[in-house]
Amino acid sequence: MQTFRVLAILFFVGLFILAYAIWGRAGRDTSAAPVEPPPLVPVAQLTELKPVKNIELQYHQPDLPPGPGHDVFAAECVVCHSPRYVVDQPAFPRKEWTAVVHKMVEGYGANLTPDQEKETVNYLVYWHGKEDAPPASAENAR
Repeated sequence: MQTFRVLAILFFVGLFILAYAIWGRAGRDTSAAPVEPPPLVPVAQLTELKPVKNIELQYHQPDLPPGPGHDVFAAECVVCHSPRYVVDQPAFPRKEWTAVVHKMVEGYGANLTPDQEKETVNYLVYWHGKEDAPPASAENAR
């Protein structure tokens, strides 16, 4: 019984759509001329009519605290990326910062001498890092 109701409803909906397709458009005036689009305006003229507005957003650069190797970091590392890159990292131990700085030199072409690499690592550990954990001695391992 329910199937019959669904089929009947679908039949009447289809009949309504067919009737609209045949008679529903009869009252519309299809002979009207199409509306012409507005004339094209050159871009240079648009900017004269409506000047472009500048929006300046504040940008907070993290402060670089003074410390050993600050000058090397400020001169060489900030050339390629923001100091925020350091703040967004976890507080790595010295071993990890050494690997990161070496990767920047070897992989990305950072212009650092080996002495500058050491100074940069010292600064990163001082600013946003920690010293490596002391190695476990043989007595503590037992």
